[in-house]
Amino acid sequence: MNDDFPEASHDGEHAEPDSTNPLPPQPLGLKFYLALALVGLLVLLILVINIPGIRASAGASMTRANWTLQSYADSTGALVTVQPGTKITAMFGSDGKVTGSAGCNQYGAAYTVRDYAITISPPVSTKILCSGQYIMQQESDYLNDLSGIAELRISESGLRLFDRSGKPVLVFVKG
Repeated sequence: MNDDFPEASHDGEHAEPDSTNPLPPQPLGLKFYLALALVGLLVLLILVINIPGIRASAGASMTRANWTLQSYADSTGALVTVQPGTKITAMFGSDGKVTGSAGCNQYGAAYTVRDYAITISPPVSTKILCSGQYIMQQESDYLNDLSGIAELRISESGLRLFDRSGKPVLVFVKG
């Protein structure tokens, strides 16, 4: 036999009382449930109050950068890249005005943002005759696209504007 472990007594006479009996569970008091409810309410308030802040920050983030157009929807609705040698820009001001270069002419329009929804009024632009019919067509397509925007998505490096059907119409990069 192993001397390290004493044998258990089976006769019941020499059995030691079990000193590890757990205490019976105590009912949780009113204070516990009240504290739990307050923590739950606090978490809910943080979520509800913070979500509009995240959405509002999308519109505010637009105003912190100058945007250069990378691609746009042409007159057929296809997303195409900007013509080489032209630069189309947009700067969204905190005053609700967007201004920039349409590739040849300067333009301006009013805009409003609510959550991820955006509306842009029909832009007004200078009327300089630009060299090349493709540049004029690109400018016309871009200015038409601006007034059809309904939704925005912004990331660290890009701004994507969508039409009412959810189709991407204008894709900008910072710079």
